[in-house]
Amino acid sequence: AGARGGNVRRRFDGILEEAHWLSEMVETVIGGAADDSTEWVDVGGLVVHCVHRAQPTATCHVGFIDTDRAMTLAPPVALGRAVSCVLDNAVRAAGPGGQVTVEVTGTDSEITIKVIDDGPSLGQVPTNNALGLTITRALVSTCGDAFDLRPGPAGGVVARIVLPARNYGAVPS
Repeated sequence: AGARGGNVRRRFDGILEEAHWLSEMVETVIGGAADDSTEWVDVGGLVVHCVHRAQPTATCHVGFIDTDRAMTLAPPVALGRAVSCVLDNAVRAAGPGGQVTVEVTGTDSEITIKVIDDGPSLGQVPTNNALGLTITRALVSTCGDAFDLRPGPAGGVVARIVLPARNYGAVPS
């Protein structure tokens, strides 16, 4: 704070304000994480809920493509926050009049959530807080899974969250 000269007190206040903002953001993201135990999650149902929450404020079209019932064992709050974060980035990237498509597909071994936007390519969208994708990676890792970003086939970005599939017959009633 004192390296540039000027009003050191004002700079310290700015640093303190940023630290409070960061602390509140982290608490918002991980708040409730202690109670977020691993349980059976209907991935399609969780994702469609995230899409429905995003649609009223999105300036682009947000579509959803579901597969058969896809179940996994995961902490539902962490998974929902990860999907919402990726969806928020895609909506911002697509911008007014753009398109975001969310797909849930599954095989016997894995469930893939894809969030596809038609916005600019990777690194071309202004960040909201520059921590969103880092937080998403951390949230997805709590599910023991994979997260990656790839260029879209016709521009934009494809964000992929891959989860281990669980046999529906193994789900307790």
